[in-house]
Amino acid sequence: METIIKGIPVSQGVAIGPAYVLGSVESKLPPSYLSDEEMIPGEVERFQQAVGTAQAEIEELKSRVQSEAMQDVGSIFEAHILILSDPSLHNEVLRRIQRNRMTAEYAVQCTFGEYVRGLKGKPFLNPRINDIQDIERRLLKAILGRHYEELHSLAREVVVIAHDLTPSQTAGMDRERILGFATDIGGTTGHTAIVARARELPAVVGLGSVSDTIQPGTEVILDGSRGILIIQPTESTRETYEKVRSDFHKFGAELLAEASQPAVTLDGCRVHVQGNIEFPHESESVLKNGADGIGLYRTEFIYIDNQGVPDEETHFAAYSRVVKALGGRPVTIRTLDLGSDKAFQLQDHDRLYLEKNPGLGLRAVRYCLANPDIFRAQIRAICRASAFGEVKMIIPMVSSREEVQKVMRMVRSIQERLADEGIPYDPHMKVGIMVEVPSVAITIDQFCDISEYFSIGTNDLTQYLLAVDRTNEQVAHIFRPDHPSVLRVLKYVIETAKANHVPVSLCGEMAGDPLFVLYLLGLGLRTFSVSPPQIPEVKKIIRSASLTAAEKVADDVASLSSARDVRNCLRAAAQDLLGLKI
Repeated sequence: METIIKGIPVSQGVAIGPAYVLGSVESKLPPSYLSDEEMIPGEVERFQQAVGTAQAEIEELKSRVQSEAMQDVGSIFEAHILILSDPSLHNEVLRRIQRNRMTAEYAVQCTFGEYVRGLKGKPFLNPRINDIQDIERRLLKAILGRHYEELHSLAREVVVIAHDLTPSQTAGMDRERILGFATDIGGTTGHTAIVARARELPAVVGLGSVSDTIQPGTEVILDGSRGILIIQPTESTRETYEKVRSDFHKFGAELLAEASQPAVTLDGCRVHVQGNIEFPHESESVLKNGADGIGLYRTEFIYIDNQGVPDEETHFAAYSRVVKALGGRPVTIRTLDLGSDKAFQLQDHDRLYLEKNPGLGLRAVRYCLANPDIFRAQIRAICRASAFGEVKMIIPMVSSREEVQKVMRMVRSIQERLADEGIPYDPHMKVGIMVEVPSVAITIDQFCDISEYFSIGTNDLTQYLLAVDRTNEQVAHIFRPDHPSVLRVLKYVIETAKANHVPVSLCGEMAGDPLFVLYLLGLGLRTFSVSPPQIPEVKKIIRSASLTAAEKVADDVASLSSARDVRNCLRAAAQDLLGLKI
């Protein structure tokens, strides 16, 4: 019987094949102690040899992903090597062996278990727990002499199903045999999701308990674009998805061939389609896919993958690399947006994790203003990078005029200091705000005089308008960007910005959804910012329609009062005007 399970999409594409059900990260070992004190030196040696083996394996894995042009993914495994070589970790394991007479494997399990329990007291460090368990699993395999399952030697094509996957497992997947993967837990910003996108593996996470219920070998369909897993699909469903998969690959090749063509409507309206990135190396993909620039450079991973607070030079190296690579095309750099589902530990700033509701707490610009030294280092680096091309700085999570004014004063002060020091920067660098908090969206007219441009973040804006945590699989079905309230707010923001001559872009997932492109175009949006693989398709849709037709779609939607009616209307328009079946 066909069963459809909704999860969280993290890497687009379609996979069809038998389920390969992977066990948990590591079964718990029973308590194990040495019977004689004379056995201690041998046990210490077992541990030290295992550390060397594990380090060599991680080094090899790092080299492999870097050879596949995933330099920044390699930094994840550099962090693994640093953790594995941490003297305090070694001393704790050795203490348990020498004082408590634990076997090497049991001492490792107890030490790592204690570390993980400490992290669980800070619930928004879940991605870090995944990394620690990855290292523990590899170390235990080395101690026990077992082969560490890299998922690179399978005999047939499969779709991997697991409770969770470590970054090492994902990076080691054989692209010839593994078609995609689905997990019970996870989110869009975890290291496993990052690696999946870098390797272009279709993936869905947050599926609940699917790994406990699905039988190995069961046929499944994984839709990484919509975030669903179909178990035991009917023949009709399979045929439909086989065509979707075929069309996906064929269409992708055709789109890439014409990616360099400008996005101009049939009646001559020029539209700019830019790319969203997280790592410097993704600028290559942005250019390959024909982007007009970078509309959103998320800078959180400079912090997450750095050992400690990144200094100004670390920021500057990343930003200047991207700006130079874009060759004069605009680059919009978003300042630190940590908090909520994107958290990590900055020195002693534990309060970020102890909040009961961090999504509404000290995150993004609020955190930056509360920690000005951290913020100034990033602003200085952005200003310095502006000397190499067109750079814009954008402030996330703004909720008041006062926040914008404080940031503007910091920027001007830093620019004056750079001038005094003789350090080049662009004095005309634009500073804008993200429109993602309802208080700003409904009073957007009051920000037109202090913000030089707007970028609408529909992911958070939808989340806050509908009071839905977009990373929570329990309420994922309520997260509806086609909700009339969301569309009404978008209409007001875009029209107000246009009336006040303030440039506006949209960088949320909505901008790359073929269902919404015509509608947004009809509202008056002229700058889209999407993930690099989506750029050619968005440009193709724009070139295939007239502005007049798009405006009619927007007018038709304006009168509708339910999300279902909106979606049906947009589907009909996409099919009638573009021939798309969505």
